[in-house]
Formats: sequence, structure tokens, C-alpha cells
Amino acid sequence: MLRVFVSGVVDAPAEKVWPVIRRSDAAADWLPFVKSSLIEDGGDPTRVGCVRVLTQTNGEVLREVLVALSDAKRFYSYTFVSSPVPVRNHRTTLRVLPITDGDRSYVEWLSRFEIAPEHETQLVELMNRNFLNDLRSLAERFRNES
Repeated sequence: MLRVFVSGVVDAPAEKVWPVIRRSDAAADWLPFVKSSLIEDGGDPTRVGCVRVLTQTNGEVLREVLVALSDAKRFYSYTFVSSPVPVRNHRTTLRVLPITDGDRSYVEWLSRFEIAPEHETQLVELMNRNFLNDLRSLAERFRNES
């Protein structure tokens, strides 16, 4: 099983960062490669089992199912229903933790999956790069609010 882990610091308290991240239907508001984000059947975007449809800026479409969400622990996890990337046994968790030294947040993104060996290096590099860009975009959003 492959693992991609990316983390970063956002200069805003976890109480402000978490509400932005937890709304899976608003992913296009902070994910730079997402053109639109919606929940199938117009359901509750925080209900475990809801399916999020992400249309990326390159036109590719991903469908993800929310498999866990905790407001108390500020995390959610999802798996792919369909993806342009041929991964198996995929699960990604996004978590926000408060940093007690200042009003900042620690945000981490962990993805585990299997893929054909000939695609491993390329996909791990792509996911690392994309997750880092996503976290930088999130940090920039809060920097601009200051």
C-alpha cells in the first residue's frame, strides 16, 4: 500500500479553518485545481455516505464518497467512487489541528492506495505536488483575509 502524506501550517485558528474544509460541496472555493464541486442528489455535504463530484480545471471528473467525518476531531475521510487515476483500495483523510502557540492550524492530508507498479512513482509525485498546492492555496486564502 502506497502512502502520500503532506502537512502545512495555516495562519488562522482551527475554528476558522475547519468550517472551510468540511463543506465538501465548497471544495472549489479553496482547491485550485477544482472548477466545481457538488453533492449528488443535492444531499447534505457533511453526511457520511454522500457522494461529491469534483470537476477539475482540466475537465476530469472525480466522484468521492464521504466515509467518515468528525467535527470534534476536525477530520474527514473519503474514498474514490470513480477517478481518472486507476487506484485501488483508496482512502484519504484531511485533518485540522490547533497549534497552541498562536492562532494557527496544522493541516494534514494522508492518502493510502494501491496502483500498478509502473504508475507508482508518477502518481505519488503528482499527489504530493497537488496536495502541497492545495495546502498553499488554503493558507493563502486565510492570509488574504487578514
